[in-house]
Amino acid sequence: MGLIIAAAVTTALALAGLVVLLVRAADWRPAALAFALALPLQPLALHLVRLPIDDALKSIFGASTFVVIVSLFYAPLTEEPAKWLVTAVPAVRRGIGLQPVTMALAVGLGFGIGEIWLLAHSLRMLPAFATMPAWMFSGFVFERLEVCFLHGAFVAPAFVNLARGRSFWLGGLIGMVLHFLLNFSIYLKQIDLFGLGENWMPVLLLWVLAMVVLCAVTVSLLASRPSPAPAGVAAAGGAPR
Repeated sequence: MGLIIAAAVTTALALAGLVVLLVRAADWRPAALAFALALPLQPLALHLVRLPIDDALKSIFGASTFVVIVSLFYAPLTEEPAKWLVTAVPAVRRGIGLQPVTMALAVGLGFGIGEIWLLAHSLRMLPAFATMPAWMFSGFVFERLEVCFLHGAFVAPAFVNLARGRSFWLGGLIGMVLHFLLNFSIYLKQIDLFGLGENWMPVLLLWVLAMVVLCAVTVSLLASRPSPAPAGVAAAGGAPR
């Protein structure tokens, strides 16, 4: 029950952030729509794309080093394109043309909340977590809130490029690279690079904090240089249709 309470608290805080975002938006309606569309995308990307790929690779190569290395690319190569799917909705595309950073952050919040409850559902099945009180999940709360922001920050370059008539795919690639960098530290901990052992935990916390700061600066810079959307929003950028 403690994990569910922690997930509910995290969701409430993320929704509070959404309310602030919508109040400050030039037009709250497409941002709210993008948020709602993004809610199921993380679980869908996991179960329909990521897990089948992982199962196929393991059936061919087994639990080899090759599969471990390839798994580093699962999240950026499946979750980022999943977030792009919202651009297929005309109202969302128009919203991106008007307020790309706001739309990206709204998508990130929706995607992140979907991930919160997927994780909560998975973790509560483990006996070690089933009886833990809510206060012991404070790390979960803070980490998930950071990820809600980071999901939006990762998709912001693609949305901004779409709004400015530049290469959507280049912006998407930037988001994938940022996502890869976030997760790369987990791989380094798994192989215990430098033999840090349990000392990897503060390193991971600092790594995530550094990514949050980097992405906050990036989002701030992108938001400080607004430009009107070109005709057709993405005609020059070649966004997915």
